[in-house]
Amino acid sequence: MENNQKGKAIILLYHQVGRKPIKQTNLDCYCHQDRFKEQMAFLNDSKYKVISLDDLVGRISSLKKDFDDDYVVLTFDDGCEKFSETVLPILRKYDFPSTIYPVAGCLGEVASWSKVVNPDLSIVSKLALKQLSEQGVSIGAHTISHINLSNCDIDNAKEEIFNSKVLLESIIKKDVTSFSYPHGGYNEDVRSLVKSLGFSNAVTCNSKFIKPDSYLFELPRKYVTYFDTLESFKTILTDE
Repeated sequence: MENNQKGKAIILLYHQVGRKPIKQTNLDCYCHQDRFKEQMAFLNDSKYKVISLDDLVGRISSLKKDFDDDYVVLTFDDGCEKFSETVLPILRKYDFPSTIYPVAGCLGEVASWSKVVNPDLSIVSKLALKQLSEQGVSIGAHTISHINLSNCDIDNAKEEIFNSKVLLESIIKKDVTSFSYPHGGYNEDVRSLVKSLGFSNAVTCNSKFIKPDSYLFELPRKYVTYFDTLESFKTILTDE
């Protein structure tokens, strides 16, 4: 039987990219720089087209029945300060767009929202964030304190979401239209809240492909971790 589906879309989820994780590092939120280079080189030589999140959102919003090609979107949660030196030069080599989601209340500070503070994970400063935006990196919101929004009351959730958007917009002087749920935590109330506060989309940690009719405030993403070889990376791109 003929397969009439033209293409698919995948949003990849990265966190830290570096050369040597320390013992406090969550390896599920870390990618070795050499493997990241391999992954981006593979995408560049493959059938996949790396597009911006805004581009993907536009394609979904256009209500077309199918995707014309196989698309990949690159996203980076938390806003590691090393992004400029470990990630950006590689993306520039291939002219790949990207979106980062910094924790707005930790800008210029060491990450401190988990049970173990990781001294190797400092969050991008206000100045560096502004420079990244000026260089074409899209900036999304990721709350003020990296709180799991599904575990807090709605008023606190509103403050975390709205204040992070306002703070980031005051720094980059641009609209912040995308939101990433910290820890992948959300529910129907949180999802509706994000939509009401002026965002155009929100990304999750649900590991699925994007479909042309995917709900824009529940966009799935596929994790890339320290343990992913090039072969397992290829599997991420092909297996639901």
